[in-house]
Amino acid sequence: MTTSGFYHYYCGITAQPNDEGQYEDIGEFDLHLNMVQKEIEEKEPKRQTRLETTFFHEDWIEIQLLFRASYRDGTEDIHRFIDLVTKELEGQLNIMIVDFNIESVA
Repeated sequence: MTTSGFYHYYCGITAQPNDEGQYEDIGEFDLHLNMVQKEIEEKEPKRQTRLETTFFHEDWIEIQLLFRASYRDGTEDIHRFIDLVTKELEGQLNIMIVDFNIESVA
């Protein structure tokens, strides 16, 4: 899944909700996650960001992040974007990110 001059990053994010019972089910969480994705897309449209819930439990959530980077992007650009995603997820969803792994780059 590469386009000339671009790479796709696949990241696994593990998080815990800050408030017990904050989200009733995966459907409610996905609605909020979709809003965060739209906000990130507005701030960084060239990244073509995709967020998807891969596991949901009331006290444990796993999210898959996919985003695009240019061959011109440096390490600082990638880390700045990851920091933006982390800040948006934690702030908008009221979750604490426990683990953030770059699983692959294609």
